[in-house]
Amino acid sequence: MAANYEPIYGLSEDENETRVLRVKVIAGMDLAKKDIIGASDPYVKLSLYVADENKELALIQTKTIKKTLNPKWNEEFYFRVCPQNHRLLFEVFDENRLANIFVHGAPMWEGERFQLLI
Repeated sequence: MAANYEPIYGLSEDENETRVLRVKVIAGMDLAKKDIIGASDPYVKLSLYVADENKELALIQTKTIKKTLNPKWNEEFYFRVCPQNHRLLFEVFDENRLANIFVHGAPMWEGERFQLLI
């Protein structure tokens, strides 16, 4: 069933009624300034959850794009999910040597076609 998707995060291949979800993180636009000098070092965290249990199954992140408020990631990720039971959360952070600063986040729900402009 799974073709050339590597790696696939989330459920194992032997789970029943699963689908492969392809997520492409393209870009952020006009992100909030979180650094003193006015630029940010943004990255996106993607967390796959079991909805009813609030249990995290997978956590991955994009590369950090240095010194920009308009990052372009163009990264693809694959998740094996059961659409009725899983939620995918997108969060944008500013990488910082002392702490990672939250910029923006949004959940994705069952059946939603999703384009998050951040």
